[in-house]
Order: sequence, then structure tokens, then C-alpha cells
Amino acid sequence: MKIAITKRDLLRASSGAALLAATGKSLARRPGQRTEGWDLIVVGGGNAGMPAAIFAAERGAKVLVIEAASALGGTLYLSSGQMSAAGTKLQQAKGIEDSPELHYADIMRISKSTANPALARLATDNAGRTFDWLMENGFEVHPQHPVEGTTHEPYSVARYAWGKEGGRSILKVLNQELAPHLESGLVTTLLETRATDLITDDKDNVLGVKTSSADGSQDHYGDNVVLTAGGYASNDRLFEELEGTSRACVCSYPNSQGAGIGLGLSVGGYLRGAENHLPLFGGVFASDDYPSPLIGTHRPLPPHTMPWGIYVNAQGRRFMAEDVPSHDAHEVALGEQSNERCWLVFDDEMINKMESFIGRWTREDAMKAFDSGQAFFFKAESPAELARKANINIDGLSETIEEYNAGREHGNDRYGRKHMPLPLQKAPFYAIQLQGWLLTSFAGLAVNEDLQVIRKDGSGIPNLYAAGELLGTGNLSGKAYCGGMLVTPALTFGRLLGQKILKFA
Repeated sequence: MKIAITKRDLLRASSGAALLAATGKSLARRPGQRTEGWDLIVVGGGNAGMPAAIFAAERGAKVLVIEAASALGGTLYLSSGQMSAAGTKLQQAKGIEDSPELHYADIMRISKSTANPALARLATDNAGRTFDWLMENGFEVHPQHPVEGTTHEPYSVARYAWGKEGGRSILKVLNQELAPHLESGLVTTLLETRATDLITDDKDNVLGVKTSSADGSQDHYGDNVVLTAGGYASNDRLFEELEGTSRACVCSYPNSQGAGIGLGLSVGGYLRGAENHLPLFGGVFASDDYPSPLIGTHRPLPPHTMPWGIYVNAQGRRFMAEDVPSHDAHEVALGEQSNERCWLVFDDEMINKMESFIGRWTREDAMKAFDSGQAFFFKAESPAELARKANINIDGLSETIEEYNAGREHGNDRYGRKHMPLPLQKAPFYAIQLQGWLLTSFAGLAVNEDLQVIRKDGSGIPNLYAAGELLGTGNLSGKAYCGGMLVTPALTFGRLLGQKILKFA
């Protein structure tokens, strides 16, 4: 895939308009004023930037946090905050035997060895201590946690947990631990402020950050710069360029515009992980004017929720065994279809048996959508009419239904499906259009094992580091969704940078 991205595209971050209720006071100075003396400058005050600032301040470092939004926290305001960590005190208290080695092996198994080995190892070796630190400081998880898995491929051991308030449960602890350092003056925040460029010398050493805010432009100098400004999941142009498909969902953090990635590229960094793009399965949207708000998802997973209908692509052809008990199999199969799109097709008898429609919708909710003509819900008296309404190949759908019914009758489905209790033959017929979608972005800045941003020749860019989603889902989780391998590495890498990787004078 050819990638043509300009520095201007990547530096176009979101505006400084208030996004969330302010939790602090902006300390913007007069335009053009030069500030010096920072031990650490953090670009992005989210779930990687906040731990970096906290642990650096614990070492006595003087830290500046630059944040485009009007409050710290980033994606934690929207995230479910799913975490995975091995060898935790919570596991030990519940008699669960686990280790970082097993966690790493699971990541490589689930990702089919597509996750970046060095980053996966760094994350799994240190995730337990991060999780324990949160718990020690008031983080509360659901009583039944940890679990092996829910909406992603399961782990071999119960190590998957999250708070009752999702990402906000984590943010509550981060705000609590950051507060004393804000009060002492060791940490300063610049809210509603965009990082527009990196300051370098003639040897490409990063010396600081240029910023812009309502009060003008400023130059900030420091010994270390850490980029933690998130991915590009809300930037339509970058998403299409790097993911190879249009953005379908208005569900990502609005400030995920790729600004931090642009800064890294501007001084010689490069991107990796785009090849691991993988859609989530079964999105249903409010309209076909993409990107559109998500109204729910259809995500059945045998044996807990068995399928009744069939999945077909735009050609009206099935492309998988609908009863395969694997989230990953559904996601990979959908990713191979045109526009990452399919339709769930079923008949009047099946609709009375189905347990899963859209999210927690009941049968009555679904029928209202069909009868009202809601977008992506189609109802017809024949397969041919249904295909016309849903924009599916007419001949393909008719032939597929005949083939499915014959396979069911003779017990030899061509895809190996076993759960086929009813034929698809009783009018009216129904279809729901399902669209692949993403919450995060897969390409990210390349870093070494010390989280230093690197060039293609492997050399590190002096004084420049990165953590969080701007490292890319495709590197942290590979071509798969490994539970907890976004939030936990972000927190962990931020902690490691502030606690021991960075050097302070």
C-alpha cells in the first residue's frame, strides 16, 4: 500500500476548543516567550503521558505536559479501560497462577506472531507492577475479575480486568496521583495547547517543542521529549491513507488526529504496523453518511450465542462458518470482504429463535427497525426483493440460500457449519448490514526497546521518546485484538519512562 502523507497533514491536530469539563487552569504564557529548564516535556496528557509525568515528578524532575484538550485524560474518558497483566496481587489472592512469560506467549499466539516482539515483551514483563500500583492506589475492578476474556480471543489464564467505570476508573487514580505534583509545581500543564513542531539542533538532537494556543506561540526547551498524543483514529484523511479503508465510525476520541505521529515523522521517525489493520466485526450505524455514529454491534459468539442466519458479502456469497467460536475468525473473514462489509440474512422463522440482534436489542426492537425502514435494516417477501433493497447481488443471494438449505438437509455445509437448525425459506426475509469499524489506529511510530523513536536504519533520535496509542495497535496487539494490550502498555510504558528509562540531570 502506497502511503502519501505530508507533514502538514500529520501536524493538523484538533482545535483547542473545550472538549471536556476543565479540570485545571491553563498556564499559557505570552506569545513568543521562550521557556527553558524542563527535565521532561510530555506531548499528550492521556493514559501514557500522565504516568510519565507522575513517575518523573516522583524522581524530582520538572515536567511540562502539553495537552490539546481542556482536560487531562485523553481516551480514558471514552475507553472501557480493559487491562491485562500477569502475576498480579489480585491473581495471587484468587489462587490464579500466571507469569509474564505465559502472558507474552498468549499475545504471540493470539496475534499469530504479528505483534512486535520487543514491545510485547516489554509490556508483559512490566504490566503486573503497573496493575498492582493502580490497585494499591484505589483502583477497583469488577468483583468477578480477572477473567480469561469476553469480546476478544480468550487468554489461557484469567488476567483480564477493568474498572466499574471503565477508563474513568483509571483516570481517577491518575488524577489523584498527579495532584500533589501539580500543587508542588514539579508538574505544569498547558491545556488547550497544540504542539506544532519539534525544536532540534544541527545534529538532529531534539531540544524542545513549539506550541500554539489562543495566547500565541511559545518555544519550550527540555532534556527529554515524550510523545504520547494518541493515534489518528479521528482523522478521516490519515485513517484512509494508513488503514486502507474509509473511517466508518464516529466513536473515537476527537483529539486522536495524528499530531504526535506527525512530530515524530518530522525529525526522521517512521511508521510501522499498518499492515496489521483488522476491523472489528458487526457495526451497525445511524446512517450511510460515513463516518457515522454507531448504534450498536452484532457480535454473536458460539457456544454462548448460536447463529441462526447466514453472513453474505456484496456478491451474496457466504464467506465463513457462522458458528465458528472465535472473535478473531469473524474479524479476519470480514476484513477480506469488499469494504469490510457483510449482511446478516435470516427469515421469519429464524427471527423468532434468534438471541442476538444488535447489542441488547430485543426482537421487538429489531422489528421496529425493520418496519420503520431504518437505515441498514431490510425486509422483503422474497430473496430477490431483499437483495435489491440491500444492494446485494440478486443471483448470488438466491443461489447461496439454495446452497445453504441443501447443505443443511444433507449435513455437508461447504464451510463446515454445524449449527443449522432451520432452513432459510419462510417469508418475510430480513437482512441487517454489518460494517467493519475501528476504535483505534494500527500504524504507529517505530521505537526501540527503550521507547526511543528510531529511524529506518535503527538509530535513535536523541532525546525523543514515545508511548501510548501512537505506537500503533498493529505493533502492540498485532493483526488481532489482544485484550488489554492498548491501555495496559500505555500506562506501563509511561510509568517506565518516568520511573527509570529517562535520564535527568
